Order: sequence, then structure tokens, then C-alpha cells
Amino acid sequence: MAQAALAKGYDEVIITDGHGNAHNIDPDLLPENVWLVRSWPRPLLQMQGVEDPNIEACAFVGYHAGSTSQDGVLAHTYHGGCYRAIKLNGEFCSEGYLNAALAGEFGKPVILVSGDQHTIQDAERYAPGAVMYVSKHALGGRSQLSLPPKQVQRSLGEAAAIAFDRPLQRPFVVEGPFRVELEMVSSLSAEMLAYLPGVERKGPWSIQASFDCIAAVMRFISFAMLYSPTGAIAL
Repeated sequence: MAQAALAKGYDEVIITDGHGNAHNIDPDLLPENVWLVRSWPRPLLQMQGVEDPNIEACAFVGYHAGSTSQDGVLAHTYHGGCYRAIKLNGEFCSEGYLNAALAGEFGKPVILVSGDQHTIQDAERYAPGAVMYVSKHALGGRSQLSLPPKQVQRSLGEAAAIAFDRPLQRPFVVEGPFRVELEMVSSLSAEMLAYLPGVERKGPWSIQASFDCIAAVMRFISFAMLYSPTGAIAL
């Protein structure tokens, strides 16, 4: 994907490693002029770097469906051990939905989305004009049908080349103010998060808070997921 962007005339690419401990990409294998964001914590999670005014567009590569997807491969929203579900202004959110909303707040469109078929179906909500690439077919929550990685990589590069050739689409914009609801896996987490000013307990597992911008929403989601009094990040 990065090579396709550089080939189409982009000067630099920022890649954010957003899976697990965020140490999945070998920096030595990256092309020149590709910046890599690694490790946690980060205030904007998988979208760290989108705030850079020089960024023109975003591509979502290797995404998965949100936690409310019935059959998506590894379906979860940011951290399956932390969140049962996340809502923004009453809308159930996948990572793609929230990340696209954040990109839109900074005026950046999403031009490419890749993942299983459930991921692509979800992307129609937030990036209907993007190039969609089904990289695998989900058979269930842990099973999939896919081609060899080298073949998928080649086809993804071709899809990316098409995306970078197209005129930029309008960004996905969610109107504020923003009410975020976090349904935690642990009722104790919900109880203690409700100690914070402005956070309301909505039920045994759920809390709610309101913010003026998506960037603040993302900071709160990041804090609720990654904060530890010892500084140890468990992912």
C-alpha cells in the first residue's frame, strides 16, 4: 500500500501499527520515506498522525468488523478484553467508523478499506466512495477463507493504486456534540470510570460521557482502555 502511494506521487506515508502490542511491522522492511507509529499509549490510537496538516487521505488496511458483528473474523472494537461495545451518539461503532469520524474532523477522507466481507459492509456507512478490497472471507469468528498472502498483497496493491488515482472524496463527518457510551467487559471498570468527573454510570457494565470533539472522544477511549497506575500496558 505504501509503495502504491509513493508510486502515485505522494512524498511520504505514515503507517500506524494498530494491532496487539503494535510491534507487528518490521521497520527494516519498509520503503524509504515511510514513517512508522509503534507501541502504546497514543491519544489518537490507530489514527495517530492524522492531525498532521500535510496528510491528505487515509487508507484502512487489515481492518476487522466491530464487536457487534456476528460473524466477522476477530470482530472487536479496539480491545475485546475491555469493551463489549462502543456507541457514538447512539450508533454502534467499529474501529473503522470511529477512525473515519476522527479523520473527517481533520478534513481527511478514507479512500481505501480492506478486510473481510463484514468489514467492507460496515465501511459503506463511513466511506461509501472508497475502494473496497475483500482480503478474506469470514466463515465465523475465528475461521476464514483466503488466498496466499503474496497474492493478496499484490491484489491489495492494485486496489490501492486505483484508490490513489481517484479524486479525493468528501470526508465522513459526524455532527457534534458527541455522546460516547462504553460498554465494558468488567462491571468494576465501569464502576471506577464513573468516579471521573463528567462520566455517568448507565448500567452494570456501561458508562457515558459527552465531548465537544472526536479527538477528545478518542482520548477518553484510549484512557479507559490503556490506563494503569503502574504504567504497565496490558494488551
